[in-house]
Amino acid sequence: MKTFATLLGFLSLSLACGLFGAGCHLGQPASASFASVTISGKSAGQIRDATVAVFRENGFRASAAGQQLIFEREGSRANTISRDGLVAAQAGAATLVRVRVELVDLGSGSYRLQCHAFMVSSAGDSFFEEEHQLANFRSRPYQDLLDEVAKRLK
Repeated sequence: MKTFATLLGFLSLSLACGLFGAGCHLGQPASASFASVTISGKSAGQIRDATVAVFRENGFRASAAGQQLIFEREGSRANTISRDGLVAAQAGAATLVRVRVELVDLGSGSYRLQCHAFMVSSAGDSFFEEEHQLANFRSRPYQDLLDEVAKRLK
């Protein structure tokens, strides 16, 4: 019985660490905690071009807002139902996935490419639009996109 309790405790601790630690970039600033990569030896323009290409190939539309790149694509039907409800989904509402990407100059020819992802309800409606930031444990798909950018630039 003691072995079962120990095993159960270990599994619970492992699950908690996996859920709350996934996507956590220890030693990074909070702004880089969702998803980030460090790229050296490339210009800001090269990094931006590669970032736009990777996100577009993955179904995102690109736009810029100041120093940020913003990528959007329509979320799944499940996203829309969970954010706006079944009635709104039946009436044609769509939830967007919005990714805000920022390039931070670290000096010495190095940059940190970082992003945060949001679910956007009532997108396009200036009064009712709501952004809901995704938790760090949901960062894996976005980290994979940034990793792809870094891989292309090597």
